[in-house]
Amino acid sequence: MSEEKIDGMFDLAAYAFNAARTEERKERFKSIVRHSLNYGYFSEDVLTSQVICTPFKVAFHGISYQMAGIGCVSSYPEYRGQGGISTIMKQMLTELAETKVELAYLAPFSYPFYRKYGFEQVFEQISYTVKAQDWPNVKAMSGKIKRVTYEEAKSVCQHIYSDLPNNQRGAVIRDAWWFNYTFGLDDKNQFALYEDELGNPQGYLIYQSSAERFVIKEWGYLTKSAFQSLVRFIGSHNGSSREFHLEIGFDGTNLSYLMSSPLVEMNITSFMMGRIVDLEGFLGKYPFVKGNEETYILKVEDEYGQWNEGIWELCVTKSGQSSIRKLEQIPESLREDEMIVSTIQILTQLFMGYRTGSELRFYGKLGGNEELIQSLDQRLVKGKPILADYF
Repeated sequence: MSEEKIDGMFDLAAYAFNAARTEERKERFKSIVRHSLNYGYFSEDVLTSQVICTPFKVAFHGISYQMAGIGCVSSYPEYRGQGGISTIMKQMLTELAETKVELAYLAPFSYPFYRKYGFEQVFEQISYTVKAQDWPNVKAMSGKIKRVTYEEAKSVCQHIYSDLPNNQRGAVIRDAWWFNYTFGLDDKNQFALYEDELGNPQGYLIYQSSAERFVIKEWGYLTKSAFQSLVRFIGSHNGSSREFHLEIGFDGTNLSYLMSSPLVEMNITSFMMGRIVDLEGFLGKYPFVKGNEETYILKVEDEYGQWNEGIWELCVTKSGQSSIRKLEQIPESLREDEMIVSTIQILTQLFMGYRTGSELRFYGKLGGNEELIQSLDQRLVKGKPILADYF
């Protein structure tokens, strides 16, 4: 659907998500529609279901993948269960694969619902809620904090964000329009930058502040001084806010041990799901770790991606270069225990780094020879995937 369908699209989204039909909200909705592929399902010229598919790139351990951000999955209640969303998802995934888009992410309202389309949990978040009096008291560092406007902050935030190690593990490579959509359209957002003693920006903070809560929407820091200065700046609001709140991607560690009173409220929650859309393209670019020259046979199930389904031969060189091909004829001598057997959902968790092959095999999620799986584990990049964006 093009932007000429915006009224019907906006009405459906507003109804499905109980959102106010304000002009401000509609302009924001238009912003993402004009940058996306917009799929609709119609009954007698009435828009009954829709999905918005926004093209992104993501950074993954030194390479970039094409990624489709799936959002606004919605139907009117009287048309739910009639196949509209399934029809859209099948068509959309087919077209994404044809255009060599390797990945897709989405925020699920139901994990089981999206698993049937090949998606699986790959991201988690951790949130901290800290009483004002328990926020760390940090001594002043060299350099300075400046409160700035959005226009002054945006290029610095973008630059620092792209240099952060955590944002190299599946995070969005943010275009200017997306950063503006995420942070620039909300006048409640405030911005602060940290500059070192030479005037070089080394950290940023995007926040909202009220008497009840100081919310860290996002922060980034390249140095210890930047981190400590941002912590000190946040803490200076302990007289105007009752508590501080931070929610970030969970990489397996938490920051509570840095606090004098580590009994803070922390919650680890499931976040976005992901899916390998084009297995051949994904593994052909994958940044395998150096090692011995090895060959793996993968038996893949993918109900909504028949192009992925089948038996694949994956060859990895000593330098980590890979080649992959689907076997049209299966050698009679090939046994099941000589293959790694999985669904596309579990392969997504494995190759994205969310879980190890040995762990997945132990819990019955991954089949095949234990030595083969351990060998493949040694060639995969390490570190849980991190995602800061939402769509």
